[in-house]
Amino acid sequence: MAEQPRKTKPGKFTPPTFSKILESEISGMEGHPLVLEVNVKGTPLPQVQWFREGAPIQNNPAFTADQTGEVCTLVIAEAYPEDSGNYTATAANFYGSQSCQANVTVKGKDDPGYIPPPPASNGPAVLPDTPLPPPPANVQPTSGLLDDLPPPPPEEERKGPDAAVRMQQTRVTDEYHDRLRNPPPVQQEEFRVSGFEERLMREIEHRLEKSVEADGMFENVPQAQWRAPMFGKRVQNYKVLEGGTASFSCRVVGLPTPKIYWFKDGQEVPPDSQKYLMQSAPDGTCYLHIPGATLHEEGQYTVMAVSPAGKASATGTLKVQEKKAAYVKQSTPVARAARTQARDREDLRGVAEKNYRPNFVQVPEETNAKEGGLVRLDCKVTGLPSPDLVWYREGSPLRQDSNHRMIVRENGVHSLLISQCKASDAGDYTCVSTNKAGQAEFTVTLNILVEAQSVAPTWVQKLKNTTVKEGEHVRIFCTAAGDPVPYAIWKKDGIGLTEKSGYRLGTDGQGTFFLEVDHASKADATWYTCSAHNQAGSIMCTGKIVVQIPHVSQKKSEQKSGKQFYMF
Repeated sequence: MAEQPRKTKPGKFTPPTFSKILESEISGMEGHPLVLEVNVKGTPLPQVQWFREGAPIQNNPAFTADQTGEVCTLVIAEAYPEDSGNYTATAANFYGSQSCQANVTVKGKDDPGYIPPPPASNGPAVLPDTPLPPPPANVQPTSGLLDDLPPPPPEEERKGPDAAVRMQQTRVTDEYHDRLRNPPPVQQEEFRVSGFEERLMREIEHRLEKSVEADGMFENVPQAQWRAPMFGKRVQNYKVLEGGTASFSCRVVGLPTPKIYWFKDGQEVPPDSQKYLMQSAPDGTCYLHIPGATLHEEGQYTVMAVSPAGKASATGTLKVQEKKAAYVKQSTPVARAARTQARDREDLRGVAEKNYRPNFVQVPEETNAKEGGLVRLDCKVTGLPSPDLVWYREGSPLRQDSNHRMIVRENGVHSLLISQCKASDAGDYTCVSTNKAGQAEFTVTLNILVEAQSVAPTWVQKLKNTTVKEGEHVRIFCTAAGDPVPYAIWKKDGIGLTEKSGYRLGTDGQGTFFLEVDHASKADATWYTCSAHNQAGSIMCTGKIVVQIPHVSQKKSEQKSGKQFYMF
């Protein structure tokens, strides 16, 4: 049964340690049960996963893994020489992991010192009811041992190199004894995931808590009475035969009444799903029913409770067992070949059950970048085993170079970095994540904003010197070309001019700039400068306004003999 999390005080978390480890060499006898046992410590209590030759071991008729508190055992119901190999026990919690190993050797019938197993009987293979021999003098009596092991060998044999093996075989618990005689039905069996998978599920939980928002209205409860959602009954792991109905349930309390969301492998289960049935009871109990479960329904199911007071989530795992692989008790004496083949198939399925296809939990959105800038496309993927990622641009694989780099940060985020991006970097980028369980992919579009080449201003027409009579209207102008269209700055004798200076300044918006004076006077007779500017450069030109004013003493003679003017 799944073990409830232990309550721990802040600052008391510790990584896993073994208070009892596996012996480096363990021997067993063909046909006899073989028990591997370790004791673990840590806060929170570590979960132990067993491996044979690096492959995870799943509970099946041949192997039974159990954890009761700190005591963890792996029981081989009937050991055979092909069970020999390297066995590893890995203890893990959220603060680390620890492993120990043993080399297991199972002696066959032809090996020296072999002890034959009890005679087989009709029905399931169990040990005969033979009184348990007294323990050696140097071993303290242990309660709860099986009382039906074979009689002890002669004294001289008991002192041989296999004495430790036989002593270990006597340490099977009463609970295991009952399990051998009355194996639980498959539908009621629950299984335990490894510490690595638990960390994976916590990661998904944490992500969902940040991303899910409540929809609709909540009941009107004063904020002083708010209580964050809590689970009175949490989601349990579930195992069901193919075609059966799986039902996850939990009970949630909180004020205001939380809204409930269900997720499978990080993806929300739609409320109107035709495959899943979601229900809620007035006491806060929530159900997710999965009728006619198939292998596609295997995975991690997370329930999230959301309210303005906070969020809470819990995760359980569903395992669907194929009907053809269900265990059937033998009604005839044990057939070694058939049992071995069935167990090998179970081992292969056990490896597959530990594989989760990749799932992207963070993907980038369509990105716009300026030419010459830095682009970073971030994504995050989960899966077991850890997926491999490959990037493609317009269907062609990307290779790392001075401008393209693929990195993985400590928080598991994969990034594609494009430095000094060019127009040729624009297009659709596809990231494909693959492991042995399958693959997932996403596509994102990168747009490169290319700035037009600027052209410095040049003069099409410069300012010209202009002569007018006093009091007349005067207008001077010049024209410049450039990209973008330049703007003008006017100066008079080196001092900038504005509309408030008494001059009318203007432009046609196409690069022609003008300066106007309605009534020219002596003060307007001077040099004027116009400079044209844009982001690519600037140019300048000058022109002079000449104002003609008649001499006062010669006004009459001007009327008779012609006009004479002085230029200022």
